[in-house]
Amino acid sequence: MDVGNPQHVAEYAQDIFKVMKREEPVLLPSSTYMERQVYVNAKMRAILVDWLVDVHKKYKLRPETLFLAVHLLDRFLGVQVTAQRHLQLVGVSCLFISAKFEEVYPPQIKDFVYVTDKAYSKEEILKMECCVLKALEFKICRPTPMSFLERYQSVNGCTDAHRDLAQYLLELTLVDIKMLKYAPSHLAAASILLSNKLLRRPSWTPAAVRHTQMTEATLKDCAKEMCVLLECAEFNPLQAVRKKFSHAKHHSVAKLNFIAGIAPQASTNATVSSARERRVSTANVVSQRRSTGGAMDIS
Repeated sequence: MDVGNPQHVAEYAQDIFKVMKREEPVLLPSSTYMERQVYVNAKMRAILVDWLVDVHKKYKLRPETLFLAVHLLDRFLGVQVTAQRHLQLVGVSCLFISAKFEEVYPPQIKDFVYVTDKAYSKEEILKMECCVLKALEFKICRPTPMSFLERYQSVNGCTDAHRDLAQYLLELTLVDIKMLKYAPSHLAAASILLSNKLLRRPSWTPAAVRHTQMTEATLKDCAKEMCVLLECAEFNPLQAVRKKFSHAKHHSVAKLNFIAGIAPQASTNATVSSARERRVSTANVVSQRRSTGGAMDIS
């Protein structure tokens, strides 16, 4: 932690992260909860999360807001059977709740009405907000992967570009419901491990083991699954995360070329500063993109 930054409260860091590690297993959604849903499925959830990433980017919200919104969405769907026509309403309501919790100046409710192309009214969003809060018993404050990522990045000595790469890997997991089987701290640590391997840095130092309380062997399976998501990102019809991290603001980390068969063991000379853009054609990718100013098609 940055001891010179009073906002990082370095003197309390160990106690804070001890509490976060203790609290993170509580109220975690199950990766198999979709089996209990009757009208929606994992593909519909993926399309919804992809759309939420676009909305989050449109209003320049914090990464913590996005991760908390998806967490609330999964917890709600885990306890409440939801009609397909209400899925986007649930998603935008979770983002509304999350923004009010995390942002200094959250978007107004009229903004959320706008991004759904007025598919839902102000009253419907407010009503769904109450339903979500009631279903979750108003338990909103939970650790997400972003809660751990900043500390792990600091311990790892990441540059700004390296931080963006680790966050890109982490955000790619949001769309895949199977990644819910990993705890938030586990996902954050695996994103650091994989980014180190991709950039040919020491993969997992003794300091990383000490601060995360996880070994490289413990994180290997999660890192491999992240690697598959990274390999497939260019061909995935859901492109919101990749588009976000293709911008110069994020050092264009989504365009970096890690050579064929990106894998934790793969040999690469790529670095954040000199990696070449990937040149694989995407002509055959089926477009399922939606405008952030329009209704979302989850059929």
